[in-house]
Amino acid sequence: MTMPAASRFIASLIGTGISLLAPTRAWSAAEFNNLTCVVELKTEQQCNISIHKRAMIIKFPNGRTNRVRLSKIRRWAYTNQSELKGFIFTWVKHRHVFGISFRNIDGDTEQMAVAFDDSQYVQPFTFFLEGTGPAFD
Repeated sequence: MTMPAASRFIASLIGTGISLLAPTRAWSAAEFNNLTCVVELKTEQQCNISIHKRAMIIKFPNGRTNRVRLSKIRRWAYTNQSELKGFIFTWVKHRHVFGISFRNIDGDTEQMAVAFDDSQYVQPFTFFLEGTGPAFD
């Protein structure tokens, strides 16, 4: 038995209305992969960072994970360390570096540096850090 056209239309409107009213995830995580991270002036390691609504999660290849609450970030800075590469054919190599000062779970101040070559990460990373606190020179 088939439904009349009017009933199908009403059913589709109701289905569309319900899907529009369903809660959407407004704060999806931003993923930054293949970065170089230095936490507390220890050795540089490859890392992946995901920034969520309230925290930045730093994952290292050895399985260690650091969680930095965005409200605990006190200050941050950005520099673009460009350098010329090559002898005969020269090109510019960019290395974008973010320095972040934050309070850990014990309330102690820690320093972290995040460096990457991909310039598409600069704007989103800056956007998230601008909401946390002042940038320092």
